[in-house]
Amino acid sequence: MGSAIRKNTLREIKSTFGRYFAILAIIALGVGFFSGVRITTPAMVNTVNSFLDEKQFYDYRLLSTLGWQEEDIADFRSRPGVRYAEGAYTLDILTAGSREYVLRAHSLTDNVNGIRLTSGRLPQAPDECLVESDKENFVIGREFRLSDENSETVKKALKSSVLTVVGTCNSSMYINFERGTSSVGNGTVTAFIYLSRDAFDSDVYTEAFIRFDHDHEIYSDEYESFMDGRDKQWESIAKSRGDMRRQELYDEANGKLADSRAEFEEKRRDGQQKLDDAKAELDSGQKQLDEQLAQLQQIKDVMPEQYSAGMEQYNAALADYEKGLADYESSAADFKKQISDGEKELSSGEKELEKLRKCEVYVLDRNTNIGYACFENDSEIVAQVARIFPIFFILVAALVCMTTMSRMVEEQRTQIGVLKALGYSEGTIMGKLVFYSGSAALIGCILGYFGGTLLFPKVIWKTYELMYLRLPMSYLFDKNLALIALAVSLICSVGTTWFSCRVELSETAAGLMRPKAPKAGKRVFLEYITPVWKRLKFLQKVSIRNIFRYKKRLFMMILGIGGCTALLVTGFGLKDSIAGFGDTQYGEIQIADASVTLKNVGSTLHEETDKVISENSSGYKLLYTGSWDLLYGKKVKSVTVNAADSFEDMDGYFVLKSMDGSPLAPPGRNEAVVSHSIAERYKIKAGDTMKLRDENMRMLNVKVTGIFENHVYNVVFIGRDTMAEQLGEEVPLNYAFLNFNEGADTYKTSAAFQRAAISPRCWCSVI
Repeated sequence: MGSAIRKNTLREIKSTFGRYFAILAIIALGVGFFSGVRITTPAMVNTVNSFLDEKQFYDYRLLSTLGWQEEDIADFRSRPGVRYAEGAYTLDILTAGSREYVLRAHSLTDNVNGIRLTSGRLPQAPDECLVESDKENFVIGREFRLSDENSETVKKALKSSVLTVVGTCNSSMYINFERGTSSVGNGTVTAFIYLSRDAFDSDVYTEAFIRFDHDHEIYSDEYESFMDGRDKQWESIAKSRGDMRRQELYDEANGKLADSRAEFEEKRRDGQQKLDDAKAELDSGQKQLDEQLAQLQQIKDVMPEQYSAGMEQYNAALADYEKGLADYESSAADFKKQISDGEKELSSGEKELEKLRKCEVYVLDRNTNIGYACFENDSEIVAQVARIFPIFFILVAALVCMTTMSRMVEEQRTQIGVLKALGYSEGTIMGKLVFYSGSAALIGCILGYFGGTLLFPKVIWKTYELMYLRLPMSYLFDKNLALIALAVSLICSVGTTWFSCRVELSETAAGLMRPKAPKAGKRVFLEYITPVWKRLKFLQKVSIRNIFRYKKRLFMMILGIGGCTALLVTGFGLKDSIAGFGDTQYGEIQIADASVTLKNVGSTLHEETDKVISENSSGYKLLYTGSWDLLYGKKVKSVTVNAADSFEDMDGYFVLKSMDGSPLAPPGRNEAVVSHSIAERYKIKAGDTMKLRDENMRMLNVKVTGIFENHVYNVVFIGRDTMAEQLGEEVPLNYAFLNFNEGADTYKTSAAFQRAAISPRCWCSVI
């Protein structure tokens, strides 16, 4: 491009800066939205990956029913490719107080699953702990006292029954709001805490964490390839160590049991011998007494004085004999009882020994961590949006560029003709116009890319911080995305410029310098409908003819307005869909007036509990509820499992209906119905078998027979008999739907339930 053309082009930009800026702005907007939304998912993943990589998040979590010893950890650490292997303690505890919490206590580790201290300091004494940050009322200085309802195992596992908060932290084990399931309390973990290793009083670790020597990005194909095939290898390793531990414990316990059995048999023989000797001595005494009595009877009439003296001696000896006989019988009874108790203890020991013949080990990868698994799915939501919505903005940008450049070419027909007449080639003239639109597109692309990739990830991440850790969003530059954005912006500008100019430049210089002849008018179909056409005004007729006379403008207008309207309608549609779900959920589905959490109930209500509920409600439905992990593939998702004895009157509290509104058949034995959110997200349909697991690794396998409408939480309904059959024990009733009495004051009724929390046998809270 010559200097004269270059100067002319720069003057053109200056004189028509409004038009130039319009192209620049629309390209910046389109590229900003396109690149910003596209980069958000990789930026979010990169942010979380940086945190997990810094804290050395585990690759495998190994569990054993017998625990792990330091020798096991050393063996894991020595395996090829292992960067870190570390044992840790984990314990679920129930706190005392007017409001009970289920806390998951972890031991601090040195190299894996690190924490980020947000305030305070690390615990230094067995009675100090860290709590998760941003937890209401969990502040430094607060004390947690262990509830008496904790099992003896839990009480013995901690050196202190009172824990004082000395700091707050974030944990790589918990990157989202879900804390998992528990077998204590209401089944849901309230918060996690961290203690020093010295705070635990245990000979074995409850879990072991393995971190391999790699730095692959989370969820990446490279990481999946790296982990491929390691599951079976480490299952074999963990099983071999578990079997060694089992054999060691079995041999030790079997030896102790054998010693106890031998000692028991020896003591039984000694005791029996003593009883036999005492019996023989009593029999001898009885014989002597009988002989003495016979002799006395012979002299009774002959020597009455000697007889009287002899009888006194006889009676004294008889009393001693009877006392000895009573002592013997008491000792024999005690001996028999001791033998029976000893045999029961030995039998119990043999049963416990038999349990040691089995050692269950579990090799759990990252996908079993709820936060890790959920983040992959939730971040993918933004990626799905990025595949569709940015296209609208790109199309609008292309449309605006085409319209702008078409008008510019039409306005500069005479100038283009003059340039051709002066001898400038078509390429030079096209270069002038391409530079005009291309420079605007280039500047707009640069501003839009960096503005979009900086702004959109931060804004969207702010929303995700409601569910995930508050991590600083790190900037991510994607070279491929930048090149794609540049190519798209140049196509939208330069491509539309070439498309608009190619016809004009094909004309001669003389033709271009003359004004362009207007398009010939044509009759439109509406003119043939005389009664309608005759009633139209002149300007209305002109407008109708021009619509079909300039078809390109018509289509651009329709596409532009239609695209923008589609975006507006989509936005309002999303708003209306989300805003109304609460009324649907609590007005048509979960229609109970309240739900109550119960404790110390078992299989039937205590009299005190029944009295409180009956006096303050017109009806109630008892359930078991708990948090369980849904297993899908190698991943897990926390769901709420509700189990009822019967579903006959469930519709008065929770309406089970399909998405089309038809009633849903209740689940039978070994069956379940699931909420539509579970079915849609995890590709579960009627007839599939669903696997559920609690934190104690107990499994439920149920057949899905129906999918019901539900908009709050992921819920599964099954029968209590199904859980009892598969778990081998009944699950307690710990939850109730209830309806208030007609005309009852809601606040007074709620207060009545809260007051019931005073009783140690009747605890309930209105939810």
